[in-house]
Amino acid sequence: MQAMTKTLYLFVPAVRLDRVSKAIATGVDKVIIDLEDTVADNAKDSVRQALLDFDKQTTHRYWLRINAYDTAAYQADIACVNELVQLDGLLLPKCQSAEQVTQVYQQSQKPIIAMIETAAGLANLVQIAQATGVQALSFGCLDLAQSLGVRPDSAAYATLLDKVRTDLLVYSAVYGLQPPIETIFADFANEQAFADRVAYWRDFGFAGQLLIHPKQVAIARRVLADEQDWAFAEAIYQRYEQTGEIAFAIDGKMVDLPLIQWARRLLDK
Repeated sequence: MQAMTKTLYLFVPAVRLDRVSKAIATGVDKVIIDLEDTVADNAKDSVRQALLDFDKQTTHRYWLRINAYDTAAYQADIACVNELVQLDGLLLPKCQSAEQVTQVYQQSQKPIIAMIETAAGLANLVQIAQATGVQALSFGCLDLAQSLGVRPDSAAYATLLDKVRTDLLVYSAVYGLQPPIETIFADFANEQAFADRVAYWRDFGFAGQLLIHPKQVAIARRVLADEQDWAFAEAIYQRYEQTGEIAFAIDGKMVDLPLIQWARRLLDK
């Protein structure tokens, strides 16, 4: 049974690689280790080495947010990337041109989620969507607002973000990319507002969201789950809790351990 068609990505700071296992335990679809915003410039070299050591020991697959193409840290990031065995793909922040995406792909041979976070990136969106190696588009709300001089949390800010969402959605469809990925929701303590945001991007036709806190995973799954799936999961888990059985039937449908595990993840048990 397929409960989810959306993909949730959870950031883990590269300075806290011990949290990767905890992130995966939430049932999130993809983990993104962050080498950019959460790592101070003077710590990036040591953190890269720690990542290389981690990669040799882990069996977990992950994505990596590297530093922007035009930063001093980029070349060292790419050198690190090419030694990582468990790496599935790259998040490219502050992407400003198709040429940047192409260069990163040629140097890494990894699929890329291109982050639109600057005026230049927005202006070059059509070309970026066609760049070799790009798998999906996303955006950074606060960086983009700062780049354009728009005040965050204003009506103008909301208008800007919907314009960006629409552009990403259209060009992703036109050029054969997967649907876009929603930006982070920073106020993780406001669970209702976050749930409303998830429903909003779901209705917008986006493919998933970038998350910054483990508890956002379960909230997003509840919003995204079909009501019928949710009721079925509750029935499965209630029967399992009451009987301990791992093979039984509910409403004429056979239930086994994989379905029990699915129900557990969906209900955050």
